[in-house]
Amino acid sequence: MPQALHSVPSPGAVDNSAHENVIDTGCADPEKHPMSTNTPFFSRRNILGPVVKDHGDVPLLVCCFVTGLVDAASFRNFGMFVGMQTGNTVILGLSTAGLPANPHAWLTTLISIITFLIGAFLTFRSSKYIAPEGPTRNRLWASSLFMGQALLILLSAALATPRGLIPQLPGGTSRYSEDPTDVIRNIRIVSLIPPLSFQSGMQIASSRLLGFNELPVNVITSTYCDIMGDYKLLALNNVRRNRRVGAVILLLIGAIISGWLLRSEGGLMSVLWIAGGLKFGTAIAMFCFMPAVKEDSPK
Repeated sequence: MPQALHSVPSPGAVDNSAHENVIDTGCADPEKHPMSTNTPFFSRRNILGPVVKDHGDVPLLVCCFVTGLVDAASFRNFGMFVGMQTGNTVILGLSTAGLPANPHAWLTTLISIITFLIGAFLTFRSSKYIAPEGPTRNRLWASSLFMGQALLILLSAALATPRGLIPQLPGGTSRYSEDPTDVIRNIRIVSLIPPLSFQSGMQIASSRLLGFNELPVNVITSTYCDIMGDYKLLALNNVRRNRRVGAVILLLIGAIISGWLLRSEGGLMSVLWIAGGLKFGTAIAMFCFMPAVKEDSPK
């Protein structure tokens, strides 16, 4: 006998009106677009397919460490930042009164802010075009975001390596050595700023695109605030708190290591080569090791 209209199905009945095995192209969750468990790694579907987004915080924590390295080096050598644009905005304002005693403070900070904004803008727009549902929907694009940042830092490292090409403070100095004043007054210091600031814009845009707003990677003022505002601050199991605290610690450690590297014979170029190498390794690791979203094996 046919079931009456609007009648309640029996407990054992199969509901065919929901959870159908179809691709929902309007859904941003890659879990809705699984791949077969036997898909080869180098297949087009795997390379351009979705990855598990839960692991996206690891490369961003590496970025926090790199920010500590690079921003400490840029402030030490050029009196400005390439990632922390709040500091640059303050320095830009001070430069209108001739403070600090840096004739190119207005130019270096302005270039940093502009190229940072361009980097963030292009990253958001290109990602919207290539992976509209988020970078984790496309393994190649997610890793390419970090590879682009790595190549820009490595470009800066290559420019900083030849002796005399880019003005920089000498390495191999002691704690009480006086800095030469000619470096910060040389207009050629602006050469390293565009690629470093551009990748910083890409970096913070990537953190937003990956969905980890608690890891802004470039600044930690809001992170400090969020740590104190967390009502589960002392809870044993608090993933977001752990990420925020980890970001602060890694950025601090990066700045400490950068300081000692700048004192070493390697100087600025050693900081940039290490920072670029870390991001290059992060991009490769994301491509090779981020697990793909797999469909359940039939039972």
